[in-house]
Amino acid sequence: MPMLLFVAMLALDAKLSVKQDQAMLHAGCAADSTEIATLPAGTPLELRYMMAGQTSPCYKVKATLGTRIVEGYLPAEAMEGLNTFERGRRRAEAVTVTQLLEAARGTLTNDQTGPVHVSFGRGVSRLLVQRAEQSIEANEPRKALDILEPELKVRRGPGLLAMAGVAAWKADEGRHALEFWRESMALAPNPALQGLYAKVERELANDQSNEKLETANVILRFEDGALPKQTATQMLYVADATYLRISAQLGCKAQEKIVTIVQNRDAYVRATSAAAWNGGLYDGRIHLPIYDQTPGYQTMGEEEEHILAHETTHACLHMLGNWPTWFQEGMAQRYSGEKLSSFTVAKLAGMSREKKLPSLTKLGTDWTRLGNDQAALAYSLSYYAVNTMFEVYGDEGVLKLVRNPASMPIVVAELDKRMGLN
Repeated sequence: MPMLLFVAMLALDAKLSVKQDQAMLHAGCAADSTEIATLPAGTPLELRYMMAGQTSPCYKVKATLGTRIVEGYLPAEAMEGLNTFERGRRRAEAVTVTQLLEAARGTLTNDQTGPVHVSFGRGVSRLLVQRAEQSIEANEPRKALDILEPELKVRRGPGLLAMAGVAAWKADEGRHALEFWRESMALAPNPALQGLYAKVERELANDQSNEKLETANVILRFEDGALPKQTATQMLYVADATYLRISAQLGCKAQEKIVTIVQNRDAYVRATSAAAWNGGLYDGRIHLPIYDQTPGYQTMGEEEEHILAHETTHACLHMLGNWPTWFQEGMAQRYSGEKLSSFTVAKLAGMSREKKLPSLTKLGTDWTRLGNDQAALAYSLSYYAVNTMFEVYGDEGVLKLVRNPASMPIVVAELDKRMGLN
């Protein structure tokens, strides 16, 4: 069953509606802004986004009143079902290394055979390409650049340049990445790489986080003036402790420092083009938006700590292998301390008994553009599957899995059977 059909069929507790009768829909978040309409209790709502910088949460919504569609702003207390949205908003989608390398490979032709399924030009060592790719996948992009740059002094083929750009971007050298990609596309047009180029160009235009703090394991980059240095220092040590905790639990080891980019919410959305529900991102670097926008913000909140743990789990798993999205997201929820509501667990268990849940392999790989309800449902099922996996195999069994990614198909088949997935 396609993912979109599945999420439309599932209701769970993800629906948003008006909580209080005769709720006033305004043209803005201020109490004295223009009144647009009054909404009866139970009116379904479609969430657009949350407004940053409000003393009380305020949301842009769309509602249907008879034959009329209205849009405006409601305070949190006027809405039912926000808990699920808030869980979804904190989630983040890992941009897979495979997606990045596929964009780079779009420049290539099949005039070689062997383990490397695409050509990087005649005379290029397939072993060299494999080593660079493995380093990128292991979150060692600077090592990949060390491998690729001597070869680029000899030959500057479009494939090598494209891969070097991916390594530079993951090493938090965005401008260097754009230089590689411009040269690559001048040699061989590549629509997929052009899309990645536009993404990084937009990111650089909206990222003013130029200050850096470091520990042995983490680099924290932030915007001077937007975040007090005292707060940034606290975040740095929380990020370092979070990495040490999760790496000890999962057995990953970073050979290069993990980059964490801290931005205010508005700058984060502009730089990443994240979906409305998205609350963080891992693309080889951790992107962490700050939700508390009040003047004098001095401490790291629980919200950011959960997101940081979620994204650090993504980083750790990427060091250990290539994983399906449901496994990445379910594990990230578990290791960041998130919980499924009892209602969601009961609903999923009931649908499991009725054979109405899709196989884990049908959940897809790209969740970055899911709507709020879709995202909440996809994450709930992934967490439910990971919890079931721990019940079946225990902690030691799951650790054996993360050390042996090739066994994942066997695990998926067992989970599909036990959870009644189709």
